[in-house]
Amino acid sequence: MNQKSQETGNQRVIWITGGKGGVGKSTFSRGLLDVLLDAGVNVAAFDGDPTNAQLFRYYQNVGEGVQQIDLNQQGEADILLNQMEEGKADIFLVDVAAGGSQTLLDLEGDIGLISEAMDMGYRFTVVSVMSRIKDSVNLLKASLEMTDDFDVQHVAVKNLYFGACDRFRLFDDSKTKGRLLEAGGMVLEMPDLFDDTYELLDQNNLPFRAMLADKSFPRAQRSRINKWLKDFESEISKAAEETTDQTGGVLGL
Repeated sequence: MNQKSQETGNQRVIWITGGKGGVGKSTFSRGLLDVLLDAGVNVAAFDGDPTNAQLFRYYQNVGEGVQQIDLNQQGEADILLNQMEEGKADIFLVDVAAGGSQTLLDLEGDIGLISEAMDMGYRFTVVSVMSRIKDSVNLLKASLEMTDDFDVQHVAVKNLYFGACDRFRLFDDSKTKGRLLEAGGMVLEMPDLFDDTYELLDQNNLPFRAMLADKSFPRAQRSRINKWLKDFESEISKAAEETTDQTGGVLGL
């Protein structure tokens, strides 16, 4: 691991999960990877969702690319752990399928993923992307409970595609939110993106900044991407501002 990483303690694993059915976890993963790369962060990205490998599809040719791993197959997570020991990156971003907290716990039982990573100086952040339904609250609750025995930080992300921030009432009124905040976790918002713009990205397999820089696309669409990125980055920056230790922020900034 490089000397700068050892001195600043910026090494981190960011484990991104959420519910089934398009909750927006891969959109968040794509946005976060985009922000980290633009900020010059030394990041290694993994797509651990074999049924919906969006992160790989969009970002396989950006920066150092994205590696695909099937975390349900024993031995696949070895790649991640071995690269951490090699010091390939300071931030390891892993986009996992629904139920990713259980996967993380299973991997702890198999290869001691959390314990071994922390022994090497890495911190863990589990990001739970949420819609407004009760299942999202229940999944976050399970995530908090399953990682209770480990020094894992949690971030809940309200996906505003499903409605305004104040409409996430089931979450806001829940004991789960209180438990998250008491444990030092935080709540962020992911801005909504106009359907037509989102579909244009999807049709062309485009990373966010690639479309922003391509003047062959209509100005209005590029303007929406620009606004979305600024709003998204503003939310991500809160994770760094609210971090009081020397770990470079719970999302790697």
